[in-house]
Amino acid sequence: MLLCAAPFVVFHDTIRDAATKFRFEFVYLVTGWAPWALVFLGSLCFVPVAVSIGRGAYSRWFLSARIRHVYEIWGATLYLLGVLLLTQTSQVSRAF
Repeated sequence: MLLCAAPFVVFHDTIRDAATKFRFEFVYLVTGWAPWALVFLGSLCFVPVAVSIGRGAYSRWFLSARIRHVYEIWGATLYLLGVLLLTQTSQVSRAF
């Protein structure tokens, strides 16, 4: 939960700048909000992992170890890609 909230705390200035100048343009939506979508999707990938931990093999919410690892890898990859793009977006927005 702490890692999910960290980008919102660290990049709150970037969120404020992007939200105050919101417009429906393709380039703006991709460059301004795609990193946040990646962080959100990465965090969402960890939900099935967290739900399935400690469940028995006959539980409805059980995931095999292989599938849990796939969710973990996708979650970590999307989350890190989003954070790296947020860092770059923040640096570019400070330049202007």
